[in-house]
Amino acid sequence: MAEIEGNAVVANALKEQGVQFVFGIVGYPVIELGMAIQTAGIHYIGMRNEQAACYAAQAIGYLTGTPGVCLVVSGPGLIHAFGGMANAQVNCWPLLVIGGSVAQDHEGIGGFQECVPTQVELARPYCKYAARPASIHLIPMHVEKAMRLCKYGRPGVSYLDFPGNLLTTLVPEEAIPKQYLCPEPPLIYPNPRSIEEASRILLGAQRPLVILGKGAAYSKAEREVRELIENTNLPFLATPMGKGVVSDNSTKCVASARSHALQKADVILLVGARLNWILHFGRPPRFDPEVKIIQIDINAEEMHNSIKSAVAIQSDIKPAVAQITDILKAKRFNFGSDKQWWKELKLKCDGNKKGVEALAMDTTPL
Repeated sequence: MAEIEGNAVVANALKEQGVQFVFGIVGYPVIELGMAIQTAGIHYIGMRNEQAACYAAQAIGYLTGTPGVCLVVSGPGLIHAFGGMANAQVNCWPLLVIGGSVAQDHEGIGGFQECVPTQVELARPYCKYAARPASIHLIPMHVEKAMRLCKYGRPGVSYLDFPGNLLTTLVPEEAIPKQYLCPEPPLIYPNPRSIEEASRILLGAQRPLVILGKGAAYSKAEREVRELIENTNLPFLATPMGKGVVSDNSTKCVASARSHALQKADVILLVGARLNWILHFGRPPRFDPEVKIIQIDINAEEMHNSIKSAVAIQSDIKPAVAQITDILKAKRFNFGSDKQWWKELKLKCDGNKKGVEALAMDTTPL
């Protein structure tokens, strides 16, 4: 009867869930796990620092939508990764961290690089999900769940802990259950009444502004967002991570008049962006005290965070933006370039560009 080791069970489960890249530093007790990962056909990239490995894994997760994996050793290996884990969790990047840990029969008696409390508890503040499979048979289930929670809702971090003795355990191969492939996240559609209300507010706006955030980029909603901007002639800004959804070279981009646009807009359509420090929390004096915010976000907990929005739409970006565009097109809405708001924005853009160009040409020594 063929037997399989815990290391191979973990590697096969990762492969089964579509993992393509693992970044890490191998050492006890994950040396053989690193080898098993490569045997399973997964690309392993050796790094020199666990935090760097964690950043690389989360970048792959953000770019592909499939969580990258960071592999670390017990004790300091995991602790060094916490900075990267915190970054991924706060910035909503999908990441799975796998840590080797002290053998269970060495816990509490000073095992090699033993952490107290357990590594699962230490990792929990930086994760959506942190667990240690209770047996080798449960490894595929935990890997699937960890991957699923990385991707569903607001993306984030999962941590799985593997004691050395679990990784070297041998069991009959047929005793390991095949786990289903983590389904793609369900597409969340908006409440039609919220879409109608948002469209009504936009139709009545005198100084509208669209702000594109990281959520618009992560959801790959470029086509829908560009159609909205091009069909309505609405001015837009992008947050740093929202850049590229619509080109900064677009004539609708008012990045050169950012401060004026934020301060004077009476209606803001917030597309996958958070009202955090980058957007001055949506509060005066950087925003008009009477501004009406229309939020579109995948995460319900993000709604009305910092200020009360006029309309809060929990939805994937693609269907929400497409439905708003359809209503505005049906109403033949086009925010003409002859509007006073466009004249103000263009005047500010031109003035600021000239000021920057003059500074660039100034050769006076400092």
